[in-house]
Amino acid sequence: MVRVSTPGFLAGFFVAAVAAPLLSTPPAFAQSEITVFAPYRGIATPIARAGSAVSVITREEIEQAGPTSVAEILSRAPGVSFTSAGGFGTSGDVRIRGAENQHTMVLIDGVPVSNTTSLRNSFDFRTIAPDLIERIEVLRGPQSALYGSDSIGGVINIITRQATTGLSGSASVEGGSYGTHRETANISYGSPTVGLFAGISHAYSEGFSRRTSNNEDDSTQQLSGFVRGSVQISETLRIQAQLQANQTESEVDQAVDDPEGLRKVDTIHGSVQLDHEGFDGRWINTLRVYGNIFDEFDNRGAGSDGYNDGHRLGAEWTSSYRFENNSTLLAGLSIEEQAGKRVIGTFTPSIDDEELYWAAFALYQISLTPNFHISAAARVDDFDASGAFVTGRVTAAYEIFETETTLRASAGTGANAPSLFQRFSSFGDPNLLPEESIGVDIGINQVLFDGRLTLDASAFYNTITNLIDYNSTTRSYRNIDEVTTYGLELSADARIIPGQLDGSASYTYLVANDEGTNLRLARRAEHEGQVSLTYLGIDRFSVTGTAVFTGGDWFNDDANTLSLDPFIRIDLSATYQAHEHLELFGRVENLFDAEYQVRDGYNTPGLSAYAGIRATF
Repeated sequence: MVRVSTPGFLAGFFVAAVAAPLLSTPPAFAQSEITVFAPYRGIATPIARAGSAVSVITREEIEQAGPTSVAEILSRAPGVSFTSAGGFGTSGDVRIRGAENQHTMVLIDGVPVSNTTSLRNSFDFRTIAPDLIERIEVLRGPQSALYGSDSIGGVINIITRQATTGLSGSASVEGGSYGTHRETANISYGSPTVGLFAGISHAYSEGFSRRTSNNEDDSTQQLSGFVRGSVQISETLRIQAQLQANQTESEVDQAVDDPEGLRKVDTIHGSVQLDHEGFDGRWINTLRVYGNIFDEFDNRGAGSDGYNDGHRLGAEWTSSYRFENNSTLLAGLSIEEQAGKRVIGTFTPSIDDEELYWAAFALYQISLTPNFHISAAARVDDFDASGAFVTGRVTAAYEIFETETTLRASAGTGANAPSLFQRFSSFGDPNLLPEESIGVDIGINQVLFDGRLTLDASAFYNTITNLIDYNSTTRSYRNIDEVTTYGLELSADARIIPGQLDGSASYTYLVANDEGTNLRLARRAEHEGQVSLTYLGIDRFSVTGTAVFTGGDWFNDDANTLSLDPFIRIDLSATYQAHEHLELFGRVENLFDAEYQVRDGYNTPGLSAYAGIRATF
């Protein structure tokens, strides 16, 4: 049976978006230098033309935040929240616009990396080290028309570091509170025909008790390695490959007593990609083969050990052609096998299943005038167990060059197949329906004062039907009727005093309700945001202060019986370029030792300080 999730209003929206704007004069100022890849599935696009709400987190911003978890860094982007379950070494939930964790498609260099053995087919962000990341693109809103299942909330596109021209490298060490120390090293070589980047990262922390009901420390150790290479075989043919491996060992807590449990997670992500260009670069074909392996062992005492083994193997072909009329057509096919074996308790198999699915998708993007850009995309996914569904998406972006204003709008549908665990485990239901969604948003980006201030605002509205929910009373998964999320996202970047003082801020207002009960969904804060100021007035020295705040209506449970308190946390970070090849850095987290929780029963870090040194060549 085919479920069509593309309502007729999308076609009307698309026609209206084409006809409504008035044509303006040719460009009076340069296009934004920021180029993004996620909105049009790998097609390099100036961010002003994307038509979708997208945030970019740069390498500089990652280093400025310090080597905290990737999920913590992501939570500073508008519309993104992170709920930790006890500090470093725990995965937690990353949500976009109030959608569930499994509604976020996570890509590493274009490869989907969600864990097929997890309860919700979600990605574990602790399995990638921040030091290996070049930049992150966060694409908000339903993206199933290009990325398929798991992207109802949005897409997080992680782009790893790659070779630069010549031979270079760096190494760093850091230590600080909670018995924490980190060591990293990488090396890079690039030439016109060959590129190679390799890096390794190790981290250890004695930690603190993850649960409020315990007092002992829960440690974590993590080791990550990464290699990415490319060879330009000819002027039109290039091959590239990447391999990432991670091992994380964390002590875990029971609800009351801790039997010194240990959770060990091993992951491997790899891909090989062949790119061919034709017709003077207008026609680009890409063939990618990829695979992910997940291996988790959970030791919680006699009779309660568990393990998860899973993999996803896939191949994908995409072909894009750029026409003379400044439009681009992209088409693609993909096939993937997902498999998982999950055991809870020594002798109780929870799942041992696999599933094959295929997909076909297409995108057409055109600039009708130098300042008016539209796109339309559609996709069909066919799962062995869940059947087939069709999704669609349209976007429009309109640039007013005289005032340096960009208006954008998008509308799309999404669908999400149940995970292997939700269908086939002892808690599952093989008759679960796919989750389906409709989402719309409008936004504006405004540049002021000759580029010194950039403001961005987005309003969004999403509905999700057949949401898959766990019923703790019956200990089973079920579909619930409808969930609605809507809100407002604001962000600002400012050069307050050029060369001396910079600032940034983001804010999200979110309402996420179960329409059946008229109650808020658990752990979705009504207000969330951050404000940062960076002082650059001293030669070779910079210091950044960041205030992170959360508040408003906010509950730990779907029944809204246990509210979570609002909080403000202040962090400081600083760097000093002592030499051309030597940098000193440090940070203080939770400067005023605020006591807060983002999930009831789990602790968060108190006042803590870290310092380190980075050498380059």
